[in-house]
Amino acid sequence: MGFDLWLADACRTADVSYDDFILTIAAGGYPCLPGTAPGSPRTFDETDLLALYVYGRLVAFGFGALRAGEYAGRVLCALRANADTKSVAIVLTPHGGKRVAVERETPAPSSPVRSEKIEFDISAIRKFLNRRIERYCEEQTPKSMSCS
Repeated sequence: MGFDLWLADACRTADVSYDDFILTIAAGGYPCLPGTAPGSPRTFDETDLLALYVYGRLVAFGFGALRAGEYAGRVLCALRANADTKSVAIVLTPHGGKRVAVERETPAPSSPVRSEKIEFDISAIRKFLNRRIERYCEEQTPKSMSCS
């Protein structure tokens, strides 16, 4: 499904507080914000929306907005470089840092062993977001959202 969501619609679709997100943007904490042409609204495509969803979940998990924005940027780069990505994880490295890891196959069910990562099932998130967009496209006027 193709679409372009305006900022407020993207926040609503990804369950991200619009007001808080605007503050994060103003603080320079969301480096992967889609670009815009002068006089045009800022729109989010599917990959942008996936990164915004990850940002929202990280904030919900207790990450600060700036850190969540940094990881959302890394996730966006990973998704753009690997279109067939099934899973993205933020993994704790041995020295206390974190990195973004991409899996192209559906991840195996989690084992009972504690894992030092936060994993996002991109396939499931994509389906969830596309269902929400389909519902919004049915309810909204073409003025606020472009659906094709």
